[in-house]
Amino acid sequence: MLSLILPTYNEAENIPDLLPKIRSVLKGIPHEVIIVDDDSPDGTWRIAQQIAHDLGDVHVIRRIGRRGLSSAVIEGFLSAKGDVLAVMDADGQHDVALLTTLHAAVAEHGGIAIGSRYVSGGSVGEWDERRYMLSRIATRMALALCAVKAKDPMSGFFAVDRTSFEEVLPRLNPKGFKILLDLLVHMPKTTPVTESPFIFATRRHGESKLSRRVQLEFLEYLYDVSFGNWIPLTFVKYCIVGGFGVGVHLTSYKLLSIFFAHGLPLTETGFSLALLGAIETAIIFNFWLNNLWTFAHAKLQGMGMVKGFLKYNLACGFGALANYAVSTYLYSYGLGEITSVIVGACAGIVWNYTMSRAFAWKNA
Repeated sequence: MLSLILPTYNEAENIPDLLPKIRSVLKGIPHEVIIVDDDSPDGTWRIAQQIAHDLGDVHVIRRIGRRGLSSAVIEGFLSAKGDVLAVMDADGQHDVALLTTLHAAVAEHGGIAIGSRYVSGGSVGEWDERRYMLSRIATRMALALCAVKAKDPMSGFFAVDRTSFEEVLPRLNPKGFKILLDLLVHMPKTTPVTESPFIFATRRHGESKLSRRVQLEFLEYLYDVSFGNWIPLTFVKYCIVGGFGVGVHLTSYKLLSIFFAHGLPLTETGFSLALLGAIETAIIFNFWLNNLWTFAHAKLQGMGMVKGFLKYNLACGFGALANYAVSTYLYSYGLGEITSVIVGACAGIVWNYTMSRAFAWKNA
């Protein structure tokens, strides 16, 4: 049996056209179609449910509070009944007719069968030169990490046998939108791979999901599978945010020190007040950016964000004390004020990260 997963987000206009084509192509193959929708604002899940109501081979999963193509595909695979698991885009860019070829390849050889744009006969279609170049660069970067080699490791159109998927499942890192890459990185080198050409078509309706955020998530994934076991990606991102926070901290301090000095030499009291104001400003900035980026997968919203901010302030309180103590100690012993502020700001980063994971974003 073939289980085809369609991960969707804002594909309400495409689903009604795509499903009849899929069912027509697969009419001779026992199959099911599982639409996994990330609670699309355009109501894709609702349209899909209406269509599936009268079709026994179409099922819909509406995900609330979860987002991401790779995780959607994995959730679809885990709910599937078939011994061959396939995935394709729902925007009309993948050649539906190739499904039977991919199914036959996996049924006969096992492993993975890929709809490839980069083997003979395949094409990226109407992509402009810039997108094609970026794709080729990303492909080369990805191949360097793959245990199983393929011409198109970032294709979103492939099939895999259930046994291979279940064996590698505990090692998967479903970040971003390239689930095939994750499989090729973690599968044994001996896994059979079949690639069949297809021409990447033009999207029928809606907008491309290839945003800057998606591109950033790809780079994050490459880091995670390369160095993440030694230095966690979240810590690296936290330190990057902390670096920006130092800049905010320093800028706030300079502005506040000018305010408290009143045109005179800065007193120790003025220094302390300016420093405390700068510390809180940096805490607010760091919380905002960490919530938006570092811990985006556990992003706090609404009252949860308010509570998280209070916990973050509390968690950073000890780091702020270390910051304050180091800065004032160094300044009182004659070290330059800017150097004192920078050293103090850096002193609490590891503590703040540990406490943030324990309290503010404990589910991250």
